[in-house]
Amino acid sequence: MSKELIRKAQKGDKHALNALINKHKDLAFSIAFKYLKNIQDSEDTVQDCFVIVLNSIKSFRNESKFSTWLYTIIYRECLKHIKRSNQSVDYVPQYVSLEQEDENNDVNRTIGKLMEVLSKSEFLVVTLFYLEEKKIKDISKITNFSKANIKVILHRARLKMKEKFNEK
Repeated sequence: MSKELIRKAQKGDKHALNALINKHKDLAFSIAFKYLKNIQDSEDTVQDCFVIVLNSIKSFRNESKFSTWLYTIIYRECLKHIKRSNQSVDYVPQYVSLEQEDENNDVNRTIGKLMEVLSKSEFLVVTLFYLEEKKIKDISKITNFSKANIKVILHRARLKMKEKFNEK
């Protein structure tokens, strides 16, 4: 279905482009917020990313998944924003849910609490690997991290989350 939406969006179908954006907007915001620590900056950056997508969709070559391409844009735009504003990259903000989680959902709250202990890189890699089910090679394309580094990041993130979970 995504390939059909992409094909239609490349031909100028605004409904198809909107469907693609709606499918990825929550995760896009979560990634941006993890890096930028500010709701307004995150919303602005995600909006800028979707403008880039709008202006570049015709040149998308389907060499990777649309989501890989989009998350690469988001990741790089966040890094640009940090550079422009001279923000520290080491700060770890509070977790923002990947979807509008139900307040009564204990599982989502637990996962959110566990993800609070992750660094930005760990959060991004865990999110892409587990929640978006991206392959390590796709994560490498998005982040420019080596495949070995991604495996190390995943390992460390799992250990941190396990340690946090066992603190209860």
